[in-house]
Parts: sequence; structure tokens; C-alpha cells
Amino acid sequence: MEEPRFIVDSMLGNVARWLRMLGYDTLYNRAYKDWKILYLAEKESRIIITRDRGLHHRAINRGLRSLYLYMDDMAERLAFIAYRTGIRLHIDLDRSRCPVCNGELRKVSRAEVKGRVPKKVYELHYDFWECTKCGKIYWVGGHWKGIEETLRRAREILEKMKEGNIYSITEGGI
Repeated sequence: MEEPRFIVDSMLGNVARWLRMLGYDTLYNRAYKDWKILYLAEKESRIIITRDRGLHHRAINRGLRSLYLYMDDMAERLAFIAYRTGIRLHIDLDRSRCPVCNGELRKVSRAEVKGRVPKKVYELHYDFWECTKCGKIYWVGGHWKGIEETLRRAREILEKMKEGNIYSITEGGI
């Protein structure tokens, strides 16, 4: 089964970054107008993720897949997306994408990043990934605990959703 691909509206750039880290091809551009989002979703079979009720309803009326995110908490947002689309809520760095540009990441050697990351980072870390599109370098740094905590909470919320214990899923969409 083909993995879902997404397009995210201008109000949810943080969601786009999370979906990319999780390894999902996710288009996001703050300059995208609604017509462009609808066009790309239809042309490229992408799921629209939006905070705009009007855009969501136009997408549904066109027969497109769309999710309206009414919640503010990131763990709740990710759990809802997972509930509706089946995405995994674990980061696999070998599948992860660049949160900045959506490029694919490739594992690189320490020698390849010497002089391209702060000296302290180079001294403390041995595993690095480089974006094949923009060249940005990534490593598992101090922020990783926060990422893992958000994903742990999202998995808990997802389980409660599956059990029917929380969230009334009343919005149209997928």
C-alpha cells in the first residue's frame, strides 16, 4: 500500500515539519493560495491538512481527501491524523525527510560533516543525516526528548481514539 502524501495549509507549518520528520512527503508553502492547494491535492493525490473550514469543505465537495484540524495540541493533531490516515507515530531516521524543505535524508559519516556542524556537536555525536535537497545536517540532539515525548503522547491519544474513549470525530473528510 502506498504511503499517504500530504499538502498542508499556511496555518499549519508546524504540522508539515512533524509529518516530514515522520517520513511523509509533505508539501507546504506559506504562499500557497487555496486554489493551489486544491489543485496540487487533486493532481498529486495528496491529503489536505487544514485549519480553514472553508478550504476543508471545498475539498470535500470536490471529492478530495481533507482533514480539518480543530485542536491546538500537537500530540492531539498527530494522533488525529494517524487515526484518519494510518500514519506511523515513530521516527525512523532512515525514512525521515527534511523538516525544512521536504528533501530526503541520507546517513553520512562524521568525516563528511566535520566543519559543517558546531565543534561541540561534532565531539558529542557520531550519527548524522544530510538533506539531499538543501544540504542541512541533522543529528539526535537535546531536543530529541521533547520529540519523543510528543510522539508518546500522540500514541496514547491514538489508542484512546481507537477505543472510542475520546474525540467526537464529526468533521467530514477522509
